[in-house]
Amino acid sequence: MEKRKTIVDVAAAAQVSTGTVHRALYGKPGVSEEMRKKILKIAWEMGYQPNQIASSLKKKPLRVVVAFPNPMDANRFFYGEVWEGYREFRKEMQFYNCEIIEAPYDYDGVNDFATNIKGILRQYEGKVDGVISGGKMLEEDIEIANRLHESGIPLVLVSENVDKMEYLCSVQSDHGTDGKMAAELLMAQIPDGSQILVVAGDVLLPSNRQNLSGFKSFIDQSGRNHPLIKIYGYESFDGVQERILDVLANNPDVKGMYSVSARGTLFLARAVERLGLKGAVRVIGSDVYPESVRYLKEGIIHFIIDKSPRKQVQVGLNRLMSYLVQRKEPLVKDEYLTSVIVCVSNVDKYIT
Repeated sequence: MEKRKTIVDVAAAAQVSTGTVHRALYGKPGVSEEMRKKILKIAWEMGYQPNQIASSLKKKPLRVVVAFPNPMDANRFFYGEVWEGYREFRKEMQFYNCEIIEAPYDYDGVNDFATNIKGILRQYEGKVDGVISGGKMLEEDIEIANRLHESGIPLVLVSENVDKMEYLCSVQSDHGTDGKMAAELLMAQIPDGSQILVVAGDVLLPSNRQNLSGFKSFIDQSGRNHPLIKIYGYESFDGVQERILDVLANNPDVKGMYSVSARGTLFLARAVERLGLKGAVRVIGSDVYPESVRYLKEGIIHFIIDKSPRKQVQVGLNRLMSYLVQRKEPLVKDEYLTSVIVCVSNVDKYIT
């Protein structure tokens, strides 16, 4: 019979001390996130189970619901990255005898967040240990989220925090700072007095509103004169693409453009490409995905503010699992991650 692996074996394989391994496995401070993941991976591959994990295996499985917008069609940009981040982290969750229920949702009134969660609660007779979710939350979604809280089921939010909703913690980018970074980058590239077209996204999403507010406030405080033309909306039925083309055709003073969202970035890039405005209009986009990278390399988009959705969901899952396994409360309720400015010279570092 193969000898049972010990913490000494894991430390030797990782070339670190047993103390470092202990801190990594039990979520204690003093270990970098990169090293923690390396040690967890080695421990998993060796089949090592620390006492806390082994203890959890003797108990009933932890049942965790992962509920983000369906990464199809227009949602594939940002939420496609969110789902990929979850899948990368899923292996770590398997340390803890964790049953995962994937519940992608739509905004169709049939497979929406509230309907899906209600169905899961009925199916499992309310025996759910935790939920992680994100995206736009409507009134019924907020009600079901608060019902989770009343039932003692912790909810972690990714990419947003929502007024009047009870949740364990949220993990998101600093949306106001994202907007400020975009404004600073854009103003450095266009003449004073020129107009800026902003695709402002969904007015119901706090992240979009805060991003636009940060963008506008930075321009106002700069003393520069840049009249803003704002276009709201997301889907094709909102006519966003057509309105962008109309603005560009009738406003030759537009020299800069910015989108607060991933999908709006694609609308801007397509409009520049269609009208032959490459080089004439400077474009700042949001989030790294195959299409935005292509337009960046072609010189149609000049910078991308990447909100690191993969990292957001992985940090959120880490907070949720730490709470469920160790009852470790998050240090802060709303955790803000720093976004990254991506350009041609560094984009390859952000492509996986």
